[in-house]
Amino acid sequence: MKNTIKHHTLGEIVYQENPWTGKKDISINGTSLTKKTKNTFSTQDGQEAVVTGNYMSGAKLTIGNDTVEVVPATKWYEYVLSILPFILILVWGNVVALCEIVPVVGGFVGGLISAVISILNLFIIKNVKQVWLKIIISIVALGLAFLLCYLVALAILSMV
Repeated sequence: MKNTIKHHTLGEIVYQENPWTGKKDISINGTSLTKKTKNTFSTQDGQEAVVTGNYMSGAKLTIGNDTVEVVPATKWYEYVLSILPFILILVWGNVVALCEIVPVVGGFVGGLISAVISILNLFIIKNVKQVWLKIIISIVALGLAFLLCYLVALAILSMV
């Protein structure tokens, strides 16, 4: 994940973080900082730059007396929008009356499918700026989770 911000004293800051390994890279005005430890970097002029946080919780870069938010923290509504597919399948898969209307796979398989879609949704909407677009993407993710769990349930029922 890559995020670029413009700071009034430091200039253009590019923050990159690998979502799988957590490896961080930072460049200021096109010059990469030298990595000293996992979260500590060194600038060209020898100043120490410390990164706190990560892409999901929000990351801040501290150089000297300047602290810059390079990645904003995940908002509460982004968490709520992302957990909706998991909650829908959790509830629908455990209510017999609803499964008689439209069967969905629940339990471990339904939970796994909806959890993966929820996590992917959070990563996707974290990169989107407009709130209305985040809502639309989350509705699509909700429908996708429901559709996949429905198709798996049909496949299981056809084998019985």
